[in-house]
Amino acid sequence: MSRFAQFLILLAFTAISSTSARAQGVVEPPLPWKVKLITGETLKGTVSKWDFAGVDGSFGHAAWTSFKPDDANRMCKKLMDWREGSQYIQLARMLFALDGGDKLAEAALRDAMKRDRNLDPEIQKLRAEVAEHRRKIVEDRRIAAEKDFQAKAIGADAAVKKDPAPRAQPGSVVPDAPHAQPVSVTTDAPRAQPWSVATDAQRAEALTDMKADADLWFKQVNLRYSVVEAKYWVVYADLPIDETKDLARRMDDMYQTVAQMFALPEGLNIFHGKAVVIISATEPHYRAIEMAAFNSMPPPGAIGLCHMVGPKVVVTAYKSDDANRFMATLVHEASHGFMHRYGSPARLPSWADEGYAEYVAAESFPNSTTKGDRKPQGLQWIRSGTNDVQNVLRMNYEDGSWPGPDAIGYAIGYLAVDYLVQTNRKGFGEWVKDVKGGLSWEEALQKRFGWSAAQLAQAVKSRYRARD
Repeated sequence: MSRFAQFLILLAFTAISSTSARAQGVVEPPLPWKVKLITGETLKGTVSKWDFAGVDGSFGHAAWTSFKPDDANRMCKKLMDWREGSQYIQLARMLFALDGGDKLAEAALRDAMKRDRNLDPEIQKLRAEVAEHRRKIVEDRRIAAEKDFQAKAIGADAAVKKDPAPRAQPGSVVPDAPHAQPVSVTTDAPRAQPWSVATDAQRAEALTDMKADADLWFKQVNLRYSVVEAKYWVVYADLPIDETKDLARRMDDMYQTVAQMFALPEGLNIFHGKAVVIISATEPHYRAIEMAAFNSMPPPGAIGLCHMVGPKVVVTAYKSDDANRFMATLVHEASHGFMHRYGSPARLPSWADEGYAEYVAAESFPNSTTKGDRKPQGLQWIRSGTNDVQNVLRMNYEDGSWPGPDAIGYAIGYLAVDYLVQTNRKGFGEWVKDVKGGLSWEEALQKRFGWSAAQLAQAVKSRYRARD
């Protein structure tokens, strides 16, 4: 019996003890009975005792949850006092517990009202109790599924698991590049702390808090933006409302693209409430919002940024004249927010953090500037013959070496991520999980691909030295 059925049966017993309607009990004389259970088995005999939990007779005991709704409704009406409205409420309680019994339950409630209009408060209370309990069941299932996902997303086996060798992908290995061969890796690295899984109430509170933040920023700069709430984002923009709606839809599409890459459960929202996206029509408005919200000015040439503040994600951008560049930037920055909330706050190395954001931008829409700008830049850099890919892999945010001269880190990061995904898509996903779980990126690379950083650099150089 499901938890929901047990809950409603408990409600029924509670109501029975306080009602003035005819008590359930002995059926005299015993009532002949023949009905098919939901299991397909036929129940046949006489009923000698009943209540709103089930029936007893020559066949033993049978709970109402064992019957199809139509049969349970028909037989229960034969046994109950059809004159008493309160008994129809109890009938509705029982029917709500049966799969597919809602319409019959609502019909029973209408019958209760026909007999006694004073029962309306009790009817509304029952509907509220049923709705709340069903919401709680859905919430419990979501939380359980999300906790299971979080454990997988941070590579719960990161330190000890040995995977079988991946199948080679067609065209993924070049003659002078090392084969991708995972190996066993042990480490003393501490486990990364996963993001906590929020209840529905906590999610609603987080969303309210983030909206309040945005409203405060707009008030500080005396700007009014339209707002569109999508499935995973709250999009604010000083653009025509139809354009804002289109952006919100495209942001949800981008989320689904990334979610599929990492095999997220269908519909899972990993954000803290939702992520906030603020799109300005002009650069001055964009810079004003940045100053009000984060007390900082965007770097020269930056048309979009992603801010990760604790569990919160806020993306800001302005709609530049180059529509393709604007959309690629928006997706790039939103990808940072997704990766921040994926599993744990642990961050990928700079080349992969930015390279993956470029990869998502390239894969999310056909006119992305990543393939038209970043890729040619990276190919030219590699083919010059004087540059070392490993130098880019060493660059990082912390010491200021990222992104290197002419922002070459973005281009090489994109090519490196693209190569890893082409070589072993599943292995790349597991590598991300391992890093999110606390392994160093080099240890995770050795585990999932069998490569050192130097071997990865050589593989990327070999792959793109003569091929696009």
